[in-house]
Formats: sequence, structure tokens, C-alpha cells
Amino acid sequence: MAGPLQARGRVVEVHGDVADVRVAVAPSCHGCRARAVCADRGGQVIRIVAPANTAVGDPVLLELDQANFALGAAIGYLLPALTLLLGAAVSSLAGDAAAALGAAIGLTIGLLLARLIHRRLLADRLQPTASLTCPSQSVSGEKP
Repeated sequence: MAGPLQARGRVVEVHGDVADVRVAVAPSCHGCRARAVCADRGGQVIRIVAPANTAVGDPVLLELDQANFALGAAIGYLLPALTLLLGAAVSSLAGDAAAALGAAIGLTIGLLLARLIHRRLLADRLQPTASLTCPSQSVSGEKP
């Protein structure tokens, strides 16, 4: 099994025990049409539980287990899609308009369930672990 997913970033804000970390845009993002949704030119900002003695400007290594990443993706993408299909299938017996309405209701329920499952059961598992790295170490994507 492969190791954890890793990203390097730099702390841009600290609020008590929470820090905002700017992660450089991956090279694979440059060809993606959806990059404007998840990152700006400076990178993506991720809110994390701050390691002890974190200060603005500190370089940070973020790690997330691949199994937890897959679980989060399945809940975030597959659950709403399945409830959409289920809603459309169940209500399709009453006609096309009912199937469309059932799909919309199923999607809404799936999104709410995904959010509820994340907040109540998986928030800790889907949070990347952060560790401070050497202050002189540059973060990929940053200009020296």
C-alpha cells in the first residue's frame, strides 16, 4: 500500500489552535478547467488544527492517509449520486416530472447526508495531520 498523500504549505493566518495554510498549486492543476474553484494563483488555503508554537510564515507538511481520502471522496461524490438515482427511480413510476423532482430531492438528501456524516462521524479522520518543517525549507511553487 502506498504512503500517505502529502502537500507542503506555509501558514498564512493563526487563530488560536486553528491555522490557515496556503498550499501551492500542483503542476497537474494547470491544465484543469476547475482550478478556479479550488485554488487561486497563489494556491489553495486549507484550515487545519495548528501544531504547537505555529506562527505565520512557518512551512508545514500536511499528510492524509489514502484510505481516509478515498472514504471522503466516496461519501462526498458517490452518496449524493446514489441518492439522486434512487430518488429518480422511486418516483419515475409517477411520470417524468415526478422523476425529475425525485432526482432533485434525492440529490438534496444526499448532499445533506454527506455533510452530516462528515461533521458527526468523519471530521477527525478526514483532517490532514500537520507538522512544522525546517524554516529555511522552501515550499514548492513559492518563489525564493
